[in-house]
Amino acid sequence: METIKFLVEYNGETREIECIENDTIIILKKKIMTDFKLLVKYIDLNFTIDRPIRSLGKFNLDKGMMPRTFDNYTLNRWELCNRELKCTFEEVRDYDPSIRKPFIKKANTGRYVPPSRAQEIQSGDEYVKEEANYSLESNDDFPALGS
Repeated sequence: METIKFLVEYNGETREIECIENDTIIILKKKIMTDFKLLVKYIDLNFTIDRPIRSLGKFNLDKGMMPRTFDNYTLNRWELCNRELKCTFEEVRDYDPSIRKPFIKKANTGRYVPPSRAQEIQSGDEYVKEEANYSLESNDDFPALGS
């Protein structure tokens, strides 16, 4: 297994944390929280690398905050093997990664209703055609064109 070294700086103190390539980002965050003896349930990683790390077929690692959506990805999804990466972190007090909100899928009727008509006709309702209130033979409703 290849190792990846993270040089984590917090409050002027720098510590080296080693991970293997099969560890996930959330495992790295938990190692950081235990190593620095933090009391929060979550942290956000902020990479302070000089230039982006890019590789064909893998994620790019850019300077700045890593999105929380990457928490369950393994480190081998980036080209990080045999590197030392500098990063910092921010403590997050109002987020718990163990609480997952269920994804609620909206019911699909199978037919397209444009957004402008979505509020007018509801599924299952019938379209009632109104009777015409004009007469085709009337000169008042349809005046002659050429006079």
